[in-house]
Amino acid sequence: MTAALIESRIAAVAAKDVEALVAQYAEDVTLFDAVGGLCDRGRDAERARLTQWFGAYRTEIGLRIRDLEVVTGGDVAFAHYLFQVTGTMTDGTEVSMWVRATVGFQRGEDGWKIVHEHSSVPFDGATGEALTTLVPASGTAAG
Repeated sequence: MTAALIESRIAAVAAKDVEALVAQYAEDVTLFDAVGGLCDRGRDAERARLTQWFGAYRTEIGLRIRDLEVVTGGDVAFAHYLFQVTGTMTDGTEVSMWVRATVGFQRGEDGWKIVHEHSSVPFDGATGEALTTLVPASGTAAG
């Protein structure tokens, strides 16, 4: 079920459906996103982030998930995967970037919810520049 939850994000992101995505999160989710502050908490923070992200694109946002691995034990699970974001921003910038993600889930009365999400991009230690355009080989880490 948790893999289906992750994969359902592809259509929700393409449709820029903030509420469909926010519904996947626990009320008190902890968020470590690749952009923004070091740490945010709660659905309202995720709603604000998604609204800003979707508003920055004039086109549909493409999302491709790769190398998804899920481990489940009882009422907790975690997943890690790579994802590619594509699209055209409102200023005309063409985006095609790879991001790493780790997601923690907990199963409750209302099903599986994301309780922790961490997204990041690798960076070049010498220059400090993000490495988002590398195409990872299947089964290997981007970097």
